[in-house]
Formats: sequence, C-alpha cells, structure tokens
Amino acid sequence: MNLPSKTFQKHGKWVEKPFLTHIPVCACGNKYIKTRENQTKCIKCIYKAEER
Repeated sequence: MNLPSKTFQKHGKWVEKPFLTHIPVCACGNKYIKTRENQTKCIKCIYKAEER
C-alpha cells in the first residue's frame, strides 16, 4: 500500500493527518487506541485486572 507523505494538499488546504484513527471506549469510560492484538479494554483496566 502506498501511503502519502506526512502532509499533502486536499482542496487547496494542507492536511496533516490524512487518516482518522478509530478510538474505542472502554467499559470504564476511558478512550484508548488499540496497541495490542485483540485488545478490548484500556491499559488502566488491563493492569487493574493483573493486580488482583
């Protein structure tokens, strides 16, 4: 897949981030970006479950 360079023009305006990132919401209400494979909750909740 050929990705565009960091910045490019769209309709005569510079676009810094051409792709939107999907940001899911955890059951606790925190928003997070998936950083692990099959991640279903935020990092706080992952570590909270490990402490128990």
